[in-house]
Amino acid sequence: MKIGIIYSTSKKSTKKACKILASKINTDVQLIPIEKAKTTCILKYNFIIFIASAYNGKFQSSLKRYIIRNIKTIKEKPIALVINSEENINTEDIFNKIFTEELVNSSCINSNFGYELNINEGNFFEKIKTKNKIKNKENLPSLNIDEINKFSDYINNLIEKRVD
Repeated sequence: MKIGIIYSTSKKSTKKACKILASKINTDVQLIPIEKAKTTCILKYNFIIFIASAYNGKFQSSLKRYIIRNIKTIKEKPIALVINSEENINTEDIFNKIFTEELVNSSCINSNFGYELNINEGNFFEKIKTKNKIKNKENLPSLNIDEINKFSDYINNLIEKRVD
């Protein structure tokens, strides 16, 4: 089985989450940044995982455009959906905004892996906000490794059950 992870990110924590997930899946996994994703990417894989970063309810529209352009092909494949976002948000709304309600309802599994802050990322104002959070020792967000493990266990279980 071949799995493609197509992801969009403006922060490095989403790419980090993708790498962690890929390392835990027991099959051939390819990471594909949305900038390099083509329609043929979907055709090459038996299973597609879409991962999007979302911060304060905002996300990169490039992933949504890709999904809309390729919806017919995507619907022919088993898929899973992930966001990297705050864990205290209404994830259902974010999933529907990014991936469309139809895709959310047809996916095998959906998850929120959380996110990390990095003082070297973002524009000037984002860097100041991050530095202040760190200086004030606020609860800093981190990737939810337990959620990544549950997600990868689910995918590995699907792989084990698959009969070619």
